[in-house]
Amino acid sequence: MAPSDESDTAPPGFRLRDVHMEVGGSPHYVAAQAAAEGDTALLVGTVGPDPAGHWVRGALARWKPPATSLHVFDTGTCSARLVMEPSIGGDDVDITADPADGSIDVLAGRTAVSDGADYVHLSCFPGTDRLREALVNTGIPLIADFGFLPWRRDIEALAQAVRPRLAGVSVAVFNGLGAEEETVPVARDAVAAGVRVAVVTFGRGGAMVCDEHTTRRRPAPDVRVVNPVGAGDTLTTAFVHAWHHGASPGQALEYGQAAAARHVSRRPAEAGAGTRTRSVG
Repeated sequence: MAPSDESDTAPPGFRLRDVHMEVGGSPHYVAAQAAAEGDTALLVGTVGPDPAGHWVRGALARWKPPATSLHVFDTGTCSARLVMEPSIGGDDVDITADPADGSIDVLAGRTAVSDGADYVHLSCFPGTDRLREALVNTGIPLIADFGFLPWRRDIEALAQAVRPRLAGVSVAVFNGLGAEEETVPVARDAVAAGVRVAVVTFGRGGAMVCDEHTTRRRPAPDVRVVNPVGAGDTLTTAFVHAWHHGASPGQALEYGQAAAARHVSRRPAEAGAGTRTRSVG
């Protein structure tokens, strides 16, 4: 979304243009991979009534993967949950989360839409606490993503953020890229606090999984990386699918890495997230 060419005295306007990525970020990649694995997925989000909100709603409706339901709720104000702005390069468009006005709290009262689910995937970023607490009250196990970028750059902040957010979490996911030695103990502490399994991704450095019994580390598959966006979400979803159906954590990690390898080796317009992982390895 780029500012329109209107004068400074005119009402704010925006020119919407094509974005060469799936709108919806992490939830979309998770839903796409879950559907590809044969699981029923539900994609839930918020938009506002402004032009950007209508565009996002339409894009999600067009791009939702098969076997995925879509529930989008209006914030009643503006699209504060999705802020789209030109990058420094001037051509690309970045989509960043900005729940500063609390608009994501709209979802806290809508958790009943997830009744009957095996898991709920939630980005445990600042501004999501009321939603997380409402989901915990449903009793549905959480897949909690703690990959918020500022926390990755400040491990003490990450540890302090994770400790009070582990209630109801079955799978905790961390991005340890650039801070491996510091992130792994946080993941192990999460397991010690009751999380069933923790996954840490290291980009080209592979990934690690730990539960109360073992810690397993695997190198990343050797593939040409074309599109890294969504790799961790794809890995996580395929991992949970395999683990839920009886694979050991180590086997499930291998399964997840195979899905992620397929994803990163394809361009966004091709089959990436949403490619079924037919075999481990």
